[in-house]
Amino acid sequence: MSVAKKKANDTAGNTAKFLLTKQAEDYADSHRVKIVIVGSGYTGVAVGIAILFKRLASELVFIDLNEDLAKAEAEDISHAAAFLGNPRIIGTKDYSMARDATVCVFTVGDRSTNNQENGSLLERNFEIFKDVVPNVCKYAPNSVLLIVTTPVDILSYAAMKLSGFPPQRVIGLGTFLDSCRLQHFIAQKLGISAGAVQASVICENGATSVPVWSAVSVMGIKLKDINKDIGMKTDPESWGELHTKVVDSDSDLIARKGYRSWGIGICAAEVVDAIVRNTCICITVSAYLKGCRHGLEKDVYMSLPCIVGRNGIQSFLRHPYTPEEQELTEASCRSIYETQRSILQALQ
Repeated sequence: MSVAKKKANDTAGNTAKFLLTKQAEDYADSHRVKIVIVGSGYTGVAVGIAILFKRLASELVFIDLNEDLAKAEAEDISHAAAFLGNPRIIGTKDYSMARDATVCVFTVGDRSTNNQENGSLLERNFEIFKDVVPNVCKYAPNSVLLIVTTPVDILSYAAMKLSGFPPQRVIGLGTFLDSCRLQHFIAQKLGISAGAVQASVICENGATSVPVWSAVSVMGIKLKDINKDIGMKTDPESWGELHTKVVDSDSDLIARKGYRSWGIGICAAEVVDAIVRNTCICITVSAYLKGCRHGLEKDVYMSLPCIVGRNGIQSFLRHPYTPEEQELTEASCRSIYETQRSILQALQ
C-alpha cells in the first residue's frame, strides 16, 4: 500500500504564520501615540520629520486635500522608517484618520512666498481653517491643537473658536522660533554657544514683536547689568539690530531659498514633545488671553512665556517688564486685535 507523501511545506502561502508564533494584531495596541499633521507642504513635512527623529509618534498621519502628495510624502519617509522607531506613517485626505490623535498640528495654508499681503493671507487661510478645523476636531476631540499657519496668533484664536476646545488645548507656535533666533544671533555676536544664552521675544509673531532685553542673560548674568541701554536707541553697541534680523528672517530665507521650514519644524516638534512627554518646558508660545492683561481689554492670542505640558498651556510665567517693554507690549496687542477684527463676525 502506498503512503501519501506529506507536503514539503504545510505553511506554503502563509509565511507570516510560519515565521511568527503570534500575529501582531493579537496584541493589545494601547500605547500608540498618534500625531496628525494637517498639510503636507514644506512646513508640514519638516514638522513630521522633526517629530519622527525625536521618536514621539508611533503613528504619524499627513492629511491634505492633495491626497497624492500626502501619500507620496508618507511613503518617501516610510522607506527609512526602520531608523525612526518603525512608526506607521500615513498620507490621506480622509479626516477620520485623525481619530484618537494626541496632537494635531496645523500647517495647511502656511505662507511659502513673499508675494502675499497679510490681509489676503489671513482671508485665504481663515477660509481653509473654517473647513479643516471642525473636520479634524470631530475625530480628535481630546487632542491638543498646535497652530503653525500664518498669521499664527489670529488663526490660533480662530481655531479655538472653530474647535470649541478649551483655550489651553489650542496653542500657537507664536514667537517660539523668534526667541530661538534672537538667542542664536546674540550667541553669534558674543562668540559663544546659543545654549548659554537666555532670550525671549513676546507678543505678536510679526513686526510688532517685543524682545525682552531686560531678561537677556548668559548663564544667569543679565546683559542689561553690563550695558544699561541694551536694545535701546541709545545703545552704543546697537544690539537692537538683532531684533530687526529676527523679524526679517522669514522673508530673507524665502527670498534666498524659496521657502522656510526647518526651524519651524524643529520648534513645533519641541512643543509636541512637551505635550506627549509632559516635560513642562517654559517657552514663548501663543496663548489665549481673556481681557488681555497687557493694556488692552480685548480677547486675543499672543505669545508670552508659558509652561507647556500634557494638557497644553498649563500656566503663564510672570515677568516684571520695564515700562518701555510694557508700552511695546500694549502696542503689539492692539495690532493683533485690529487685524483680528476682520474675522470676528464670522466667529460669532
